Amino acid sequence: MAKKFKLQSVLNYRQSLEDQAQQVLTTSLQRRSTLEEALEQQQNALQQHDAELKRRQQEGLTIAEIDLFESQIRHCRRMSADLQQQLQHLERQIVSEREELLSCARDRQVMEKLKEKQDVEYRRELNRRERSMLDEISLRNKGDR
Repeated sequence: MAKKFKLQSVLNYRQSLEDQAQQVLTTSLQRRSTLEEALEQQQNALQQHDAELKRRQQEGLTIAEIDLFESQIRHCRRMSADLQQQLQHLERQIVSEREELLSCARDRQVMEKLKEKQDVEYRRELNRRERSMLDEISLRNKGDR
């Protein structure tokens, strides 16, 4: 039977902080994936509008139609730039969240090592007491003979 770890509540708290940091990072990674997909869709739309404009220019377009295509292309470029900016901001945030997670993991590991050290010391003390009791019993048995 191991001795109760006196700092178990601290260890539990640090574990919960690590779990929360992991959850925050996971959410940000999922958001990054969503932003990357949206950016890819915007870039595909931009390519499609550009290709359609070139194809239609060969057939002949009115000024209004050219304006419409150019407006769609400008909109796609603005959306792509906005998504790219959000993605860059999110990447910096992810780096920060990873550092926070590593810090929380280190703090938890320190407490776990302390707990392990306490367990080892406790077992050592139990073994020492057991040897002492066995020695005492052995000496009594020799004295009784």
